[in-house]
Amino acid sequence: MRGVVEKQMSKSLISIDENIRGGTPCIASTRLDVYSVAIRFNGGESAESILEGYPDLSPEHVAAAVAYAAMHPFEEHPDGHPWRKVKSVKSAA
Repeated sequence: MRGVVEKQMSKSLISIDENIRGGTPCIASTRLDVYSVAIRFNGGESAESILEGYPDLSPEHVAAAVAYAAMHPFEEHPDGHPWRKVKSVKSAA
């Protein structure tokens, strides 16, 4: 069942596009990443309060973001940016 829910969320409410926020999972048709929503909700903020801050979102978007983030915990890249390709940096030495 979990796989079915995840597929449905991915198709309709969550999008992943390398050209948007480096491929960070976002609420579909926005640049708002799912982890920002989930952190606020899991930190105790109500869905209603989140929706006041993001009037283009629906309660389903908030629920999908929280569920997606729970199924796919945030993993940070070593350079501090999630899922972004790391460019080599030459030292000044």
